[in-house]
Amino acid sequence: MTIESSPAQRFQSDYKSPEMVSVMETKTLISEQDIINTYSKKDQFSCKKYFEYLKLVQENPKVGYKKAAKLLGVKQGSTRWWHNKGEKKAIPNPLKVVQKLKESGLLPFAENHKDAKIIFNMLGVIYGDGCVDRNLNTFSFISADKRDIDLWEKDFAEVFSFAKNKLNTIEGGEYGHSYCIRCFDRAVIRFFVALGAPVGDKITITYSLPKWLSCTSEDSRIAFLGGYLASEVAVPCWKERSNKNSFFANFSLGISKAVSLEKEHLVYLKSAENLLRSTGIETTGNINKNLSAGRIRKDGAQTASYRFFMRTTKDNVLLFNKKFFLRYAVDKKNRTQNVIAKSEKAWLEKYGGDAG
Repeated sequence: MTIESSPAQRFQSDYKSPEMVSVMETKTLISEQDIINTYSKKDQFSCKKYFEYLKLVQENPKVGYKKAAKLLGVKQGSTRWWHNKGEKKAIPNPLKVVQKLKESGLLPFAENHKDAKIIFNMLGVIYGDGCVDRNLNTFSFISADKRDIDLWEKDFAEVFSFAKNKLNTIEGGEYGHSYCIRCFDRAVIRFFVALGAPVGDKITITYSLPKWLSCTSEDSRIAFLGGYLASEVAVPCWKERSNKNSFFANFSLGISKAVSLEKEHLVYLKSAENLLRSTGIETTGNINKNLSAGRIRKDGAQTASYRFFMRTTKDNVLLFNKKFFLRYAVDKKNRTQNVIAKSEKAWLEKYGGDAG
């Protein structure tokens, strides 16, 4: 089943041209407030009152915690801990995370941060074979290739050195054919959530790409897509024909989604297609739905596979291979290069001379 795209679904206006991006100033992608906003309304209110408390005691150094509580409209138990000196002094939990990220040089976070490309790559992985659990206790990356897991762990330790001891890897699958690496550090989790990572089961929730992606450079969009495509892209195959022209085929990006949220998922998939097109990769503009590739989940949800296709011209495949390193998908990158090598060999055998 092929679902034709409509003008409303294309969301062309969501993505600015490279020319527009180049003249835009680098802006903050994650601020202290963005981290605070990942917490509950209660925690956000506590931070708001804490800031009011700091201003109050600055203007009135002799005010006590009881008077401060009355003026701020909060419980004395809060201002009492805020009023303490030394090690006993307390601050709201979100501000502890903010402090840790600031001390690690991750706040404020902007596109020109020294580790931005790796962070964007990791964010793309979360959109693919990664997950932030709905309670924000862990985020994880799953791969069948231990090389991908090891590289991800190495990158993580370099960027989030304060949390490198809060990782573990478990081997899964009936025959031990997959690996799941998980992070338990709340500061790292909140960082990625503030950056736009979807929270919960991506098959059954509605989510979207980070809005700030439309205002970043092509290099940053390629970094994000490099992580996402590492999880979701299907490597093109080379179809040999003895009596006809050989060709590339089955070059696509597919995701499994709940049919009950099909409308929302199609909007998301179209935005992902447009983001890819903004980097110069040509697509067909159509989305394919395959119910036979889905299943009935234990929760009763019917799923289906939804795919959009990249054009299989030689130039498009070569451009894709040049732009996307697929950092956390070593096998996919190798297979892509092998397919290209096979096509070039076939071209030489048929026509001789230069394959391109």
